[in-house]
Amino acid sequence: MKFNNLILERKIREFLEEDCHFSDVSSSIIPEIAISSAKVIAKSSGYISGLEELNLIYDILNVSVNLVKEDGDRVKKGDILAHLKGETQSILFGERTALNLLSHMSAITTTTRKYVEIIKNSGKAVKIACTRKTLPGLRIFEKKAVFLGGGETHRFSLDDMILLKDTHLKYYNGNIEEMMREIKKSASFTKKIEIEIERVEDVLIAAKLGADIIMLDNMTPDQVGNAISTLKRNKVRGMVIIEVSGGITLENFVDYVIAEPDIISSSELTQFPPEKVDISLRFD
Repeated sequence: MKFNNLILERKIREFLEEDCHFSDVSSSIIPEIAISSAKVIAKSSGYISGLEELNLIYDILNVSVNLVKEDGDRVKKGDILAHLKGETQSILFGERTALNLLSHMSAITTTTRKYVEIIKNSGKAVKIACTRKTLPGLRIFEKKAVFLGGGETHRFSLDDMILLKDTHLKYYNGNIEEMMREIKKSASFTKKIEIEIERVEDVLIAAKLGADIIMLDNMTPDQVGNAISTLKRNKVRGMVIIEVSGGITLENFVDYVIAEPDIISSSELTQFPPEKVDISLRFD
């Protein structure tokens, strides 16, 4: 997937502005003409992502970058990720922004890869996806990191797809038929319709009403299995994509994989990635 570098660069410029409003007073003791070389090094193992962002940051600052690794690569402690050369003050100017993005994105990519490995070892045809639970301003970077880890990015924004949640259903007093009827009046033919279901007995209703995707929200693995069995008995399982979401973690993930939905989405990938990757910058 090719990400829009115009958006990436615009956001990175905002990050650099945030980190230095006027002048780096700490680096004022270093002559402006001083030139240095430095290395970006992995201090722990994992899967790296954010190297394209590193390149963009230092391109803006006129520092040359020689990447040793590529985004998505497996790295181990001590591996050199990139070599930098340019004005010392400029290297220091971009250091924190670059390392913050690298560490955060790599944690997400590494966590995603762990989920992907569980699926691979299970032999099941299930996909792991992130959600819209991302930090404001960082969504494109966090979703990119999920993609680099082998996961699905799900919706980027509210206008990507129709997703009717319990909050929408409450407005219709739990009447799924009325809600679906109303959305179909206004929905473009280009937009898929996903509906969030919290009760097993409502799964068949949603499928017969023409939902493209059904999200089984906060159900146990047994409930997910029962919902899928209900669709199979009524010969409509192949008509819908089944997504499972709510409370999914690495600890219970395999139980949901065994139930064989099509997609399992977890906010843990972007909100609280448990796999940390430590990265540092060192001058030669």
